Amino acid sequence: MLSDARSGRPPIPVLLHAADPLSEAGARAQLADQKAIVLVDDRSYPGAVPLLVTGSADDEMVARWGAGTTPKGPRAVLVTCRLRQSVLPNLVTRGIGAVVWRHDATGPRMARAVTAVARGEADMPADLVRALMDQISGLPQPAGRPSGTSALTAREVNILRRAAEGDETGEIADRLGYSERTIKRDLHELMKRLQLRTRAHAVAYAMRTGHL
Repeated sequence: MLSDARSGRPPIPVLLHAADPLSEAGARAQLADQKAIVLVDDRSYPGAVPLLVTGSADDEMVARWGAGTTPKGPRAVLVTCRLRQSVLPNLVTRGIGAVVWRHDATGPRMARAVTAVARGEADMPADLVRALMDQISGLPQPAGRPSGTSALTAREVNILRRAAEGDETGEIADRLGYSERTIKRDLHELMKRLQLRTRAHAVAYAMRTGHL
């Protein structure tokens, strides 16, 4: 596989699922010049990030994809016009790691979402992050601040506070004076410790437990 000349890393394989031929053609055209990713057709391609393009998150195509995944399966990028906020927690649980509104779905924007998912990060519009904080299910909801393994360190709180503001990992590192690698490690460790799937889950947890 060819490497992205700008980063020296191989392009991220993307498996496109579209609800109709016009959506597929549009997505392929937008992504044609994105060097950080490469479209693949083999459904068993290792490490391929699913990219779901549809008019509504309620469409049958999204439901079929979700029914065929497991919590440990590949996370996906969803490009859609409409998404009922009430279904968002279920979509995240089923493996949607990023959402891009169709009116924002340029090639660079979709490539950025794919890159975030491939790195184990989430990429959600700000309005959906707020909705997820309010509606996400399955998170602990203690009356007071948690302790022990459920507690967050001061640095973790600062990281999640910046994440809640919409900062990317590199921006968080710059603002807090740490390396990007350190921020990624801290996020990974706290999500593993608290059994949270995404950065949005972690922000929601911090909000619900009174850390933010």
